[in-house]
Amino acid sequence: MNNLPALFSEHIKQRMNNAAEALIALNYRSLILGAGEPFTYFTDDANAVFRPNPHFAHWCPAKGAHHVIKYEPGKKPLLVYYAPDDFWHYHEPFINPFWAQEFEVIEVNSIDKIWSQLGDLSFSVFIGNETKYAAVHNVRINCELMTSRLNWYRRYKSNYEIYCISEANKLAAKGHIAAKNSFLDGASEYEIHMTYLQAMDCVDSDLPYTGIVALNKNGAILHYHNREITKNGKVLLIDSGASFNNYPSDITRTYTQNKVVNDFQDLLIQSEKMQLELCSQVKTGLYFPDLHTQCHLKIAEILENIGVLKIAGDYETAVNEGITKVFLPHGLGHMLGIQVHDIGGKQLDVQGNPAPKNSKNIFSSLRFVGTLEQNMVVTIEPGIYFIPILLNNFRSNSSYADKINWNLVERLIPFGGIRIEDNVVVQGYSQRNLTREFLP
Repeated sequence: MNNLPALFSEHIKQRMNNAAEALIALNYRSLILGAGEPFTYFTDDANAVFRPNPHFAHWCPAKGAHHVIKYEPGKKPLLVYYAPDDFWHYHEPFINPFWAQEFEVIEVNSIDKIWSQLGDLSFSVFIGNETKYAAVHNVRINCELMTSRLNWYRRYKSNYEIYCISEANKLAAKGHIAAKNSFLDGASEYEIHMTYLQAMDCVDSDLPYTGIVALNKNGAILHYHNREITKNGKVLLIDSGASFNNYPSDITRTYTQNKVVNDFQDLLIQSEKMQLELCSQVKTGLYFPDLHTQCHLKIAEILENIGVLKIAGDYETAVNEGITKVFLPHGLGHMLGIQVHDIGGKQLDVQGNPAPKNSKNIFSSLRFVGTLEQNMVVTIEPGIYFIPILLNNFRSNSSYADKINWNLVERLIPFGGIRIEDNVVVQGYSQRNLTREFLP
């Protein structure tokens, strides 16, 4: 069992060192991070589900809104913890959490008292959405140069963060195993989703993102969030994660019933093999778009193997002419951290300059365009889909339409698609697959 307080102590020291570097570079005295305030839906008095400012959450796993951290180099971080006397809403009580010793903590029961506890705010910079309080105190608000630096630092995960993402994978694996069994028993999307939640003892609002539970053709809708009650699907694509101390897992699996046609079964077997091969290539120094390109080349080969493509081994043309993008329109993966789509993946440097764009069409949806480095965490999530909109457009407008076996495609469309996704951390010239430790 890892020593969570010790891991967090190391983590917060890294945050302090990074913040001090940024404050010196930008001539600020202190950094102020707000957990944020809830917001309501338009013309409604109902709050949306609250998610903390990720920059605050990067420093502190405290639940709830309105808390504020102030950090000034050379001093212990100050946490003003909002604990109101409120019988309308639940607020997490402050009962010596494992991370408390890393902060000087002041509890207040009123929002109006928070900023009065922060002391001297001259030459301070505030990152958050409660800007009205910062404006009153003449604090610099959401400085882009500061957020660029904080985004850059978040690319590199501490041991504490890796532990939390691992625990989130462990928890989500319970849900995925239960969901698979529910699917094999003939359950509907709704029933599968409820089984997933029950296996993890959680509710929807505990999840890091709205999960995808898609049977059959619904798997070809990339962000499918419906929950149909039709039972006995032939294919299940489930993309769902879990959270641990604000850190998410992001996992996808595709399962089939025995009654699925052999071509789709073969496609799934080859896709699973490809995904593991791509995961095994994650290492320090790998330019992630190159791995994305390898993925597309492999997809061209797989599609030819099962008879969907008629390209005589010319996989590069299949990639360069956009044939494979019809079947894989999204990126191979993204950075994973305090946010599911963690930030900093398109930055060139700590100053926030954008990474150069690649003009090739296959890179248009890629969220991480940098080089892998030690302790970065990425998702590896190749997919092959049969999306009618994309297929019909390609068939009508591309000179390469004759390279596709449309009769076979028509037989595969009812099964939607395939995606397999793991969370992988870079460890030198190797990697650690945080997902496969708990889920085949």
